[in-house]
Amino acid sequence: MIKSAAAINLRMGGAEAIKSRLQKSKSMPGALVFVLCAFLLSATAFRSHSASIKATPRARSSSERTDSTKVTQFGDPYSQFRDEEYSNDGLLSESDEIRLGARIHDEVTKKYKLTDVGLARVDSLGQRVARVSLRPKLGYTFHLIEGREINGFSIPGGHVYITTGLLKLANDNELASVLAHEVGHVVARHSLKTLKQRQQNTDIAEALGSITGIAGDAARDLGTTLVQIIGEGFLTIHTREEEREADYLGVRAMPRAGFDPQAMITMFQKVQRVDDLGLLGSLFSDHPYVQERIDNTRYEINRMRREPARKG
Repeated sequence: MIKSAAAINLRMGGAEAIKSRLQKSKSMPGALVFVLCAFLLSATAFRSHSASIKATPRARSSSERTDSTKVTQFGDPYSQFRDEEYSNDGLLSESDEIRLGARIHDEVTKKYKLTDVGLARVDSLGQRVARVSLRPKLGYTFHLIEGREINGFSIPGGHVYITTGLLKLANDNELASVLAHEVGHVVARHSLKTLKQRQQNTDIAEALGSITGIAGDAARDLGTTLVQIIGEGFLTIHTREEEREADYLGVRAMPRAGFDPQAMITMFQKVQRVDDLGLLGSLFSDHPYVQERIDNTRYEINRMRREPARKG
């Protein structure tokens, strides 16, 4: 990890503490309690200026672990992603994913101040990369959060957020690289895979079914619990392998959307220059070393240049 003043630290006991808090809500369905705890504790921390939480990546299952010699097979940092096929098979259905994302977004909007100033630019660039992604039929919604921190994140169902600090730092091509990276997380269903690891899909689907029907005290308790969890900085935590996959999907999408993929490198270089200012959010401070990401991106750009042009 990059050791900057903005490094986010998640205490090891955080998961149990929040799970205990969730279970105190007697009116909330037990399965729903577990699902919300599982998802929101699996999430990338969008920290407040006073928070200092160490992000603990989720443990990978044996099937997800990739031997380091395979990761860099023939010097290719992205070899394990090239033949990957993406779908919701074995995960939450797309309709359940969209419903979960909408419920979490409601709580995000209560915690953070969203703005429309500059949003048109974000949405225009984001929709371009979304249309050429490997999940183009999902409806993506892009949001802008007021804040000096250089950060961005995404949640299930196609919601993507960036801060005004990032918006001011990046030119259009660089901003597109960040949005393409976040869309990559949605394409690869990284958060849904975390849910699968932590809970059986059947129980999750049943709990999601109760989300739309709860009312009264149960609804208020659910909203209060989500506010508390989001307020403590939990949103989405990804493994390094997942971050590399999102980088790979992002840089591949950029030229298809008409953007210069070289901008992903210049974005990382800008990040290196502002690292000491304490403004880096989890998008950069808790991701693979920036220089490693630069090297990997440069490799992929050179590879794309050698590929024959596709007709049409």
